[in-house]
Amino acid sequence: MGQINSGVLCKFDQELVRRALVEMVITEELPFSFVEKRGFKKFMSIAQPLFNVPSCRTITRDCFQVYNKDRLKLMKIFREVKSKICLTTDTWTSLQRINYMCLTGHFIDRDWVLHKRILNFCPISSHKGDEMAKVIGNYLLEWKLDKVFTVTVDNASSNDVTVKEFSKQLDM
Repeated sequence: MGQINSGVLCKFDQELVRRALVEMVITEELPFSFVEKRGFKKFMSIAQPLFNVPSCRTITRDCFQVYNKDRLKLMKIFREVKSKICLTTDTWTSLQRINYMCLTGHFIDRDWVLHKRILNFCPISSHKGDEMAKVIGNYLLEWKLDKVFTVTVDNASSNDVTVKEFSKQLDM
């Protein structure tokens, strides 16, 4: 079944639209629950009535599949580039009182293009420097990254402790 668009018959592709929806959720930093909102469902029923809007759980799973696929590509790039990486952290506490940390890697590729990639986004037990250093160290091991050039943390009171504890880990 198709839809006429500017006089051209278009073939509807459920999977193509679903992948575009996942990309939109990721790039626009939308909550996974966005797909279950009344306004979005109404919009989709008008824009493309053939589209079966996936559940929040399905979108979550699809986003993690994209993350895992992109993570493998990025790990390959890190192995090939061999440049040092700069790390930044961003920490905050949610309305539900859950502490989170986002670890971002910054690096220059072979063509001298600067890249910024989120390496991990995770809950943490506290904003204390020793906890942050432990989490950063674990993710660097997971990512097989050992050429760290700089570490910048956003929590001034934890900054010195994080860097000191993380330096100990790098020395080991």
